Amino acid sequence: MKRKRYKVRIKLIFETTMDHSQESMIKAKQDVDRVLTDYLKNKKLNILNLFQEPPRIIYKVEKYDR
Repeated sequence: MKRKRYKVRIKLIFETTMDHSQESMIKAKQDVDRVLTDYLKNKKLNILNLFQEPPRIIYKVEKYDR
């Protein structure tokens, strides 16, 4: 029986809430985005420490044709 090849894509979705006060919604979003970007640039830190719940995992399987 011939083996078939498959490509598996995995998407991790992390969800959390952060309380933040700012003059507008856009500025609050920019502040939180800056904090997360700076946090992720530091390679010594573990991303799982930033979130309370485990990520939601989505798998997508496709036949790998060559």
